[in-house]
Amino acid sequence: MDINAFFYEHPIFTWNEFLKWRSHQGIESTRSAHKAIQYYITSKKLKRLRKELYTVVPPNTEPEIYNVDPYLLAGKVTNDAVLAYHTALELHGLAYSSFEQFTFITSHKIAPFEYNQQFFRPAVVKDYASIGIEVINRQGVKIKLTNISRTFVDVLDHIELSGGLEEVCRSVENIAVLNIDEVVSYCLSKNNARLAAKIGYFLEQRQGAFKVPENQIKKLLAAKPKSPQYLSKNLHKNCRLIKKWNLMMPTFVLNKEWEEPNVDI
Repeated sequence: MDINAFFYEHPIFTWNEFLKWRSHQGIESTRSAHKAIQYYITSKKLKRLRKELYTVVPPNTEPEIYNVDPYLLAGKVTNDAVLAYHTALELHGLAYSSFEQFTFITSHKIAPFEYNQQFFRPAVVKDYASIGIEVINRQGVKIKLTNISRTFVDVLDHIELSGGLEEVCRSVENIAVLNIDEVVSYCLSKNNARLAAKIGYFLEQRQGAFKVPENQIKKLLAAKPKSPQYLSKNLHKNCRLIKKWNLMMPTFVLNKEWEEPNVDI
């Protein structure tokens, strides 16, 4: 494979991917690899996105005006990046709103950064889990993404990373099919009583549509908090207790106040 074939198959790539390809070609010199990368940057065939991350610039395009797909950038910025939370909702076609913020899970310490007026937010987790992760092909590049079941749990677990409560509620309403066994298993693996109550409550709201088995509801009920808990640490005003789940729910969620009233025009 020549270099042009590599660029065709890797429209965005890391330094390590480039070194691995060169090794397969029988070229082991790191120094010559640096020179090659610098040559293609100077000749405007490559554009450096971040340290050790590059994108191929299309022909007849100036690197300064070429904008890389932000989902690819987020998915390649670390070797274990997984697009998650609101970004996963968007890629699954479930998000109510579209944001200029791209969130990914990683085990690496990395600061949030901005690129091309778009904000990239890492969620650095110590207990990095491979549960509920799928690989998708986007523009010929494989990136990792939380599947719908895990995304459903994650956005309710971390509302602040998912666009806020109204956005989460309106987005999960767009889910038509859900693997309930996978949802409950992943939820319970988190050992979080408040999360179990949140998942149980929201599953019950769509119990008919999702065909939620009663035994799965019972598992979540067994894991609910022993005393009332707020849906979120930041949402303490105008709440009502849902006794079954020991969950203090904001009334604007219970009443779905974001829905427009019927108006005769």
